[in-house]
Amino acid sequence: MKGEILLLNIVNLFIISIVLNAAVTAVFSMSVFKKMSTSRPVEASRDVVVILLTLFICYKIDVLRIFKGTGINMPMLLDTILSALVLTSMINFIRQLMSRMKQE
Repeated sequence: MKGEILLLNIVNLFIISIVLNAAVTAVFSMSVFKKMSTSRPVEASRDVVVILLTLFICYKIDVLRIFKGTGINMPMLLDTILSALVLTSMINFIRQLMSRMKQE
C-alpha cells in the first residue's frame, strides 16, 4: 500500500470539501432560503444536495477517489461511494466548525 498517495487523496478531498461547503452555503444563503427559518426540511434538503453532489463529483473525477493509485484493489463503485461519504463528512465537519466560529 502506498500511504503517501492515500494521504494525498485525503488532503485533496479536504480541499474540495472546503470549496463545496462554500458553494452549498452560498446557494442556501440566498434570499429565498433566508426567508425560511432554518428548519428540518431545509437542513434535510441541504444534506441531500451535498450527498448527491459528492457522489456525482467523486464518480466523474478519478483523482477524488480515496483508494485510486494506493495499491488497494477495490471496485470503482465502492471506492466512489466511500469517497463521497468521506467528502460529505468533511463538509459537515467544516460546516459545524464555521458555525461555531460565527457563534464565538
